[in-house]
Amino acid sequence: MKNPAMSLWLSAANQAAGWWLGTATSMARRQQQLAMAEMTRAATGKKPARKRKVKPKRRRPS
Repeated sequence: MKNPAMSLWLSAANQAAGWWLGTATSMARRQQQLAMAEMTRAATGKKPARKRKVKPKRRRPS
């Protein structure tokens, strides 16, 4: 027999764990990018080229 309370609890726990993992991963990537930029700047004396952000296309109303 399935336990709906346990299923709800595990779903919430899984969602929270996914959020924490995503947040930690993005923070680690941000720190790696900053460290790489700092090393590049120290080695070359130049600022690294910045990536251009692509503007999202607007949807036209139907």
